[in-house]
Amino acid sequence: MRYITNHSAVALIYRQLHPNQIFIEMKDDGHPIRLVRRQLCPIGGNWVGKGAARDKNPRATVCREVVMEELSFDHPSRDPIELMELGHSKDAELMAPTKRLDTEVTPEDKADLDTIKAVIQNELKPFGDFLDTVTKEAMDNADPANKREGFTVLSSYFTVGFDEEVWAKLVRLQTKFGNLSNESVTLITSLEEIIEAGTKTAFGHDGPLQAFFASHGLPLAAQLPMVPGTSSTFIGVPRSRYADYAADFMATKKP
Repeated sequence: MRYITNHSAVALIYRQLHPNQIFIEMKDDGHPIRLVRRQLCPIGGNWVGKGAARDKNPRATVCREVVMEELSFDHPSRDPIELMELGHSKDAELMAPTKRLDTEVTPEDKADLDTIKAVIQNELKPFGDFLDTVTKEAMDNADPANKREGFTVLSSYFTVGFDEEVWAKLVRLQTKFGNLSNESVTLITSLEEIIEAGTKTAFGHDGPLQAFFASHGLPLAAQLPMVPGTSSTFIGVPRSRYADYAADFMATKKP
């Protein structure tokens, strides 16, 4: 029996024709864990709380978190990260988020976001289960005042590739609104841009993200910036029911 903090499920969203390009989030400067600020994070969430009680499996958690809750035009005001200064989205097609809360949402915008959500919900493919560990040492190094203990999360990863038509809709909305999440800051970026900027990935997601890029035959995956003090271990494929994990893992936090 392996003890874990909790179970999470996330989606790696990418451009089918150019899998080096991804749609992902970046944790902003308001995140309570200093270590993960200005780090990338796949879109998704945790199997915790009342809202997760009806999730039968990790795939259901991704759909609930991404489709039903997170991707939205109704996001709260927050201070955006200066992504351009961090070296992201220098190409016109990979625009950096600049918060524009007063932008009018048109019927076309709503239809395009609905299309994006439908593709995510219908085209998710299992990628792998990983044990993602963040050590206390890693958090202490980023924040001398840190009082949090280290943690290990069993993360289920799914992938969804957008064809050129859907990717164009995503780029248009990201460019217009600057952010499509009500929980974080979204951006469209690329493997090359991540490496050039030296941007790291939060919560131990760097290992699975590297594995994703490598699975598409991208040699630059080996150069993805990694976070010292965190690790990821592949343990199999996402299971069909959360109950199927009970014999092997005991979660401290769950619905």
